[in-house]
Amino acid sequence: MNDELDKTLVEKFPKLFADRYKSAQETCMCWGFECDSGWYNLIYSLCMCIQHYLDYKPEVSQVVVDQVKEKYGGLRFYFHGGDEYIEGLVRMAEYLSESTCEICGNSGKLRNDSWITVKCDKCFEKEKNE
Repeated sequence: MNDELDKTLVEKFPKLFADRYKSAQETCMCWGFECDSGWYNLIYSLCMCIQHYLDYKPEVSQVVVDQVKEKYGGLRFYFHGGDEYIEGLVRMAEYLSESTCEICGNSGKLRNDSWITVKCDKCFEKEKNE
């Protein structure tokens, strides 16, 4: 993810990304968001839903994100804290990532071109021709 979008997420959701600038011995978030910028809106919406829920449910422990990355073509959002509702939000976002182009955010599909990724037709063709 580009630096500007990374910074926006961290500034907008400081409680969720409290560990963003800690060392590699403390968190995998030290490497930032290990995915392309096409998933920014998906991650932003997920974080907004999580934090909104937490703000109105003080009995639920604050979520702190441990790692955000792409794996086998899908979003992986690792965290601690929260409850089953938040777990469901995360699973839904991970599911939606499997049909969202990781590069541009448009509708995409899983592709296996030496690496499993989700790309729309346009991004797939562009990358193939580079």
